[in-house]
Amino acid sequence: MVNIETYTPEQQSAPEFLDAQLLIDRVSLEQQAWQLIDQRTSIENPLVHMPEREDNARTALMEALTASGHLSRVEISGNLDDINAQVLSRLLNGWSAALPHHEQQRRFAEIVNELYIQRVHTAIAANMLPPRTSIAEVSDWPEALAGLSLGYRDANRKGMSRSTHLIQHEDGQYTRVIETISRSNSDWRSTFGFFQQVGIRVESGFEPDIAGLRTPVVYNTEQLADGIVDIQRMLDRAAGQKIRYGEIEGTNSAHVEYEAIRELSYVREEQIEHYVGLLAHYEALLDSQVEAGTISLEERQAQYAEQVRICLRSICSLAPEYAKDCFGEEAARFYYAASEHIAIGDTEGAMALIRASQAGEQSVTFCGVTLTPERAAELGLELADLKTLTEEAKESWKWKQGICRVQTCPTRPGKTEVGPCSVCRGCQAKFDSKKLGVAA
Repeated sequence: MVNIETYTPEQQSAPEFLDAQLLIDRVSLEQQAWQLIDQRTSIENPLVHMPEREDNARTALMEALTASGHLSRVEISGNLDDINAQVLSRLLNGWSAALPHHEQQRRFAEIVNELYIQRVHTAIAANMLPPRTSIAEVSDWPEALAGLSLGYRDANRKGMSRSTHLIQHEDGQYTRVIETISRSNSDWRSTFGFFQQVGIRVESGFEPDIAGLRTPVVYNTEQLADGIVDIQRMLDRAAGQKIRYGEIEGTNSAHVEYEAIRELSYVREEQIEHYVGLLAHYEALLDSQVEAGTISLEERQAQYAEQVRICLRSICSLAPEYAKDCFGEEAARFYYAASEHIAIGDTEGAMALIRASQAGEQSVTFCGVTLTPERAAELGLELADLKTLTEEAKESWKWKQGICRVQTCPTRPGKTEVGPCSVCRGCQAKFDSKKLGVAA
């Protein structure tokens, strides 16, 4: 074993990936993880800051809206101990003896991985490891949990690749940066192929998805400048020829070149900021009621999930290109039609189409019993009205580069600035003045 305390400059500058378990003994970390689980405080009274709530909201929405090929970036800043405590608390609160055994193993592996990350970051702060040392993790779709509604997307076997690194600031504070890329058809074949490429041994005796998750990898971004994007390239190469984000190239119009994924993902997330703020505020209200003992944790989870669903319906009515991945192909037809009505100001017509689509909605499934409207109103926890939310969000919708949906638009087939419903400024002005009919 290469002990982290005796890691030499020559080893630090080596371009190869390094098995994290060669730096830190996993057995000791697992013992620590069990102690932390036994000592953890109740999930019902977590100290959660608003930036974390916004991260929760952004992640929940983008996870549902995109099947694969999205890069999320989360930054947590402050004192290193506080950062570590915040992330570890979230993971410990997610572990439960009531979960299926396979899911318990997955969540336990993530807790141990977090302890690896913390040890590495402590070593960076002590100048024992290079400042650009990063830790990569691969989480595959768990076949053993198919159909159990635990948040996994079974339809496309969605998984993720994740990288974590640390930035030190001149004032002694730190920022932890977590970048995650979603990918389809994530299984042991591409994951184990990646580990083989970089010379990492995978433990035997575990289900493949758990074995992969139990194999964090240390690398240096001086040798791998594009970090998790380069790792995703390697995972795709291990999956076969012409694979991008786990799918055959050209089969998903939402996919972009690797070099553009950060920029596009930022634009996507910027578009949904109106919903992120709403959800973060709503989560805070729900948690205050849990803390007061007026609603149960189960009611809180179900009510938050229903608010997420309303936000997703609103987003898909303004950006129907998300609807297929989010709600399924059958429902997507209704959302494209609904967006045409919104473009000409017929929000009522759009709402009727969205209501009609709900019988065929797929992919997004939430469990639990929500509060009755009367009880929610009494507690100040009313769900957002879909029509009002959509009209408000349309006013704040961010414009971006894209192809106008109006077939007769003179800008086609080139790109221009498009706004809600993928309509350019010129065509939207004509819609607003009633010079055009429904968008084609």
